[in-house]
Amino acid sequence: VPGSASVGARYLRTGYLWDTIRVMGGAYGGFCRLSPQSGLFTYLSYRDPNLKKSVDNYDGAAQHLQGLAVTEEVVAQSVIGAIGDLDRPMQPDAKGFASLQQYLVGETAGDRKALREEVLATSAKDFKALGERLEALSKEATTTVVGSRAAIEAANKELPVKLTVKECS
Repeated sequence: VPGSASVGARYLRTGYLWDTIRVMGGAYGGFCRLSPQSGLFTYLSYRDPNLKKSVDNYDGAAQHLQGLAVTEEVVAQSVIGAIGDLDRPMQPDAKGFASLQQYLVGETAGDRKALREEVLATSAKDFKALGERLEALSKEATTTVVGSRAAIEAANKELPVKLTVKECS
């Protein structure tokens, strides 16, 4: 997974998803996560009163990136945010856990340096490329919702692909 994908994910999290899921949709939070090690890309929201609209917004993220007029300012802000994510302050226990994860997946200092260089080299075309990758991946995507039966059943009345309700015990 190229480092530029982390920059695009950062933009989605602090721009598009913040606006569509949090501000307009009324959820307490809406964001996405990218695992550079596995390539797993996830969308999440919590305390979300608009399940169907949020699913639609997640589905629309790829098209948003592809149609976005990405300015140098947007790229710079997103790169700075992504570098901040890489360099965030950590307490000793978090440093230990991060080191354990790096060891377990075989991530080296050279890998982290290469990722940082890819983040810093991100350009506007990388946002569109992420949108294309997300669109291609959406054909294989799954949707999981942890929520009330009533909310899921209400969303199912409008969703083209129905969610299956499974009780947790």
